[in-house]
Amino acid sequence: MRIGSLTFVALLTMSLPAAAQETGHYHGLGVLVSTEKTVVKLDDQPNHVVAVIDEDGAIHNVDGKPFLDKARYQVLVLTDTAVGRRGYKTFTEPDGTKVFATFTATEFKPPVVNGTIEFTGGTGKYAGITGKGTYHLVNVSDKAAWDELIADYTIPKQPSN
Repeated sequence: MRIGSLTFVALLTMSLPAAAQETGHYHGLGVLVSTEKTVVKLDDQPNHVVAVIDEDGAIHNVDGKPFLDKARYQVLVLTDTAVGRRGYKTFTEPDGTKVFATFTATEFKPPVVNGTIEFTGGTGKYAGITGKGTYHLVNVSDKAAWDELIADYTIPKQPSN
């Protein structure tokens, strides 16, 4: 009878799905300060400007969840008035793990910028993260802004060591 029970347990274990990926919803509020700005005016067309803006700040999870809560928030903005605004976001949690994202502005009406965000990867527990969402940024001065992010994400199961 013991062998039959072991066989049943083994078959049951094999039929159970492996630990699933983690999915979640993120609602973050952040503040940013411009630390560097390089602007180049081009003569190829009227009012053509290219700019690179480096911003640094902090973000927290509005829902009180641990994902990207109390994280450093860095943004590199690439602006070309002939093409649009896009760039890169890096989130660094207190333990050093990072999440990387790209963004594209879809609406630019100063002082408000709205757009899309896409998680493109991460380190440690966030390796392989993917997801998409939106952002709503409000510039409160030429150096300071606040940002609201709303996104859904998926983190693949990390391999056991």
